[in-house]
Amino acid sequence: MRESTPKRKVYIDERLFERIRQGEQDAFRELYEASYRSLYAFLLSHTMNSDDAQDLLQDTYIQIYKNCHMYKEQGNPMAWMMKIAKNLFLMKCRKDKEARINYDDLENELGFEDMSSVENRMVLEKMFELLSVDDRNLIIMHDISGMKHREIAKLMDLPLGTVIARYNRGIRKLRKEFGEKL
Repeated sequence: MRESTPKRKVYIDERLFERIRQGEQDAFRELYEASYRSLYAFLLSHTMNSDDAQDLLQDTYIQIYKNCHMYKEQGNPMAWMMKIAKNLFLMKCRKDKEARINYDDLENELGFEDMSSVENRMVLEKMFELLSVDDRNLIIMHDISGMKHREIAKLMDLPLGTVIARYNRGIRKLRKEFGEKL
């Protein structure tokens, strides 16, 4: 989220899915290691609870493993995986309507290591207060996962202009609240 922090583009070799289909455990491990941080941050943004995000992350990788044959080599593998994660989250929401926010878990998971704990909590609380779920997910997908706006637009079924406008509006809201710390 910091302007000085370089964006980490998550690169996933599409051939991993074929190797997983063929039963290579190393391929699944490679896929997990390349993507788990981004998927976890994405799920944490939705659930606002570390335990739920971890459970959904595990379920997401089970579904990826079971359905890797369905991945079509066209586009961003991370977007396909996030779509699975989002669908699992939505199914969970239908089952239980409770949302618990644990800011202690969130502050470390979303990469606020360079600020004090009090500032971390303030940023997170304000982020969740100021931004809609979709807007904070746009910021997380772009700034933490390194996804391009075009990939986010496709994943969220939104026009590219809408994604860019929401992202910029969200960043402006956070900067207005916290100044140049972001």
